[in-house]
Amino acid sequence: MNQNIFENISDLITSGAFLEAEQAAVDLLEEIESKDDGSQAFVIFKFNVAGFLVDIGHALSNRGYALKAVEIFESLEPRIEGVIDPHQYFYNRANAKCHIVEQVSTFDLTFSSIETLVEAKNEYWKSIKEARKVNEEFPEQYVNLANCLKRQFRLSEALWYYDSIREMAPEIPQSWINRSEALLMLNTVSNSYSGKMLHEISSGYNQASRSKFLPPDYAAYYGEQAERFRQGISENDHAETKKEFEELSEYRKYCCRSSLTLSEHGLYCSCAGAARDNLTIPLAATTVGGAFVPQMEAVLNRLKSEFSMARRCYFEYTEAEIEIDLIHEECFTDLETNECLGLDFEKLRTAFRLCFGVLDKIGFAICEHHSLKPKSGMVYFQNFWQLDRDNRREKFEEIKTPGLLALYSIATDLNEHKNGEWKNFKRLRNAMEHGFLVIVHPGSVDDIFGAYELSGDVELVELDVFEKMVEQMIQLTRSAIFSFVFHFRQKGLEESVPTGPTVSFQRVNLQM
Repeated sequence: MNQNIFENISDLITSGAFLEAEQAAVDLLEEIESKDDGSQAFVIFKFNVAGFLVDIGHALSNRGYALKAVEIFESLEPRIEGVIDPHQYFYNRANAKCHIVEQVSTFDLTFSSIETLVEAKNEYWKSIKEARKVNEEFPEQYVNLANCLKRQFRLSEALWYYDSIREMAPEIPQSWINRSEALLMLNTVSNSYSGKMLHEISSGYNQASRSKFLPPDYAAYYGEQAERFRQGISENDHAETKKEFEELSEYRKYCCRSSLTLSEHGLYCSCAGAARDNLTIPLAATTVGGAFVPQMEAVLNRLKSEFSMARRCYFEYTEAEIEIDLIHEECFTDLETNECLGLDFEKLRTAFRLCFGVLDKIGFAICEHHSLKPKSGMVYFQNFWQLDRDNRREKFEEIKTPGLLALYSIATDLNEHKNGEWKNFKRLRNAMEHGFLVIVHPGSVDDIFGAYELSGDVELVELDVFEKMVEQMIQLTRSAIFSFVFHFRQKGLEESVPTGPTVSFQRVNLQM
């Protein structure tokens, strides 16, 4: 097979000549399918053509090509070992699944149509995990994962990834474009246009318009979008933001830099507007009817309190210096197990444990308010949904909001029955609570004294792996808190006739 054909199609896609690329890719696929000689070369050629179909189908809004690509990827799966890197396989299959779902607004997603995006999200996680094993992560993985999360209204996580990506790979235009779109989505639920938000939206479109990786027509369009949002932005915004950030405490600076604030302004700006966890269900200075609002605010207070404790423990573990005197005072029998013991590591464990408590309380509040407790009566965040039982999918559809869809998406990450990539988190938490979770320093564990033979319920995890887990868990939990607020905020706004006392919430709105 002539390599020039592949390069030609790739060049056509890059230049935006998608109709020409479409015909060339279809012709090439027909030619390849008639020449399956069982070789590795055939697998590589067909895999690459499927990748072209994904890009072309996305550009031309033709989901048929995405469906065809998924079919090709799955047919090749038994033959990819030693031929296609697993992280490339899962990455391309995730891209295809994302494009199967029509490019409808997130606000039009349903509890049925989101399932394909959930599958795609899981495949991106698989891709990243496989790439980490061989130290071959690449920024496009995180860009497309963030885009997939954005479509599921997991805005805080998407913005976290976009902000990380723009530091390590600022040349990727899709990251800038989608970050601006995520901020526009945020405005629909916060109605908090600020000068800084306008600046961030405009800046994202402007960065994208200057990219050499965008076709000229696309670049011109995003240049126009940048100019549209540039109007009304103060030239002093950036200088003031930097000054205000420097005046924050070291702990709050850490929270802002690490995307750990519970502030809508803090989702995109590190200034005085992010100095407090001022997230509330009602918008600033608004009146909301219905008895459920103070009830859910009481729940939110509890969520904030427990999350703040988890966040502080994580901060002290990652940033604070270990007290030498404390190490001297803590006496542990040396069993040569390499186990991580002491107050410092207990802070890490506590942060992890508290996050599950926050998530379960979110699930409990939803079930109580919407009368959706499962028949078992037990509410655990990752599996109380049970959408395929007792018409529960239809019941959830009746109360659907983007925030509720986001909560469901987060729950699937932790659910073993949904093939969630973080399903082992719950197992480790259970071992921590009801058995033994042993965190060990990286390296071999030689239990020469049989210290861990007390019970079969012993889980061992290396410290560096557990640290990543805790970071991921804290971000999932933060995202769930925002989604909880967005869900009940929309429900409050939908209340046309108050069913209970009218409650007014006032808060200081420190925005730039």
